Amino acid sequence: MTIDAHIHLYPASVYENTRSWAEKWKEPYWLQCVSPSSGPTLQGWASVDQLLRDMDAAEVKQAIILGWYWENANTCYENISWQRDWIARHPDRLMAFAPFNAKGGSGSIDALKQAFECGFGGIGELNPPAQGYTYENETLDRAIALAGEHNVPVNFHVTDPTGHEYPGKIETPIDPLIALAKNHPETTFIFAHLAGMMELPQLRSLNNVYLDTAAVPLLYPRDIYQTAIESIGRDRILFGSDYPLRTFTKTQRKPDFKTHIDSLKNSGISQVDLGNIFDRNIKKILPQGRPLPNEAIS
Repeated sequence: MTIDAHIHLYPASVYENTRSWAEKWKEPYWLQCVSPSSGPTLQGWASVDQLLRDMDAAEVKQAIILGWYWENANTCYENISWQRDWIARHPDRLMAFAPFNAKGGSGSIDALKQAFECGFGGIGELNPPAQGYTYENETLDRAIALAGEHNVPVNFHVTDPTGHEYPGKIETPIDPLIALAKNHPETTFIFAHLAGMMELPQLRSLNNVYLDTAAVPLLYPRDIYQTAIESIGRDRILFGSDYPLRTFTKTQRKPDFKTHIDSLKNSGISQVDLGNIFDRNIKKILPQGRPLPNEAIS
């Protein structure tokens, strides 16, 4: 069984009119990422029906739809409304993490509370440097504490500072993230993109920190998985595809899950480690009271 801990999804009203939508909602950074002014875009798009077909084709039992790291709190609220509809219609296949921008103050905290009441299972993906606030923001601190109270994870985008340049690349220093994890031991953190392969021995000492594999094929050779396992432990890595991003630029004409799954299976890591990464590890940190469908529980 496979559970994808890191995908994104947008309604047709967004992906069919990216520029006009981004201008209306004042989200230039998102537009830069999905539709760069120069060079090819790796961004793919999918309807929820196409998402489910692609999940079935790759035997992905459940996927977690992350919110984008929007520059404005109002866009976060809009994104939550899309996710709320999707998970209500497909509760056995889809879970959602709520987008959040600390600049919204108490309104953003209230939106998180309402999202949790609707069955959301986490917060993220967050990227404070791209969203216009700092890691030391008081409202962000409240949101992380709230996640701990609700026993749900918080996903942070992490950028490898040594990697190649790409549209929208913004530095995300690891030290403030480590400080947040230390200050909130009751909250589970997911550092996306293998935490940029930064400070993994130190992260290993923090039992509340996990990493996901989203976009890893774009950033690293396949032996990086074994390196990460040896650095942080086999029980701390979660499978994430970053669907519908086309992470295999030479072979993917359209988004899919199978290419990423097959690449991980062929990376040389053990069957035990594959089982942990594909589903056992994420099951440990899914919110209590929102189990997977009975057929998916092992």
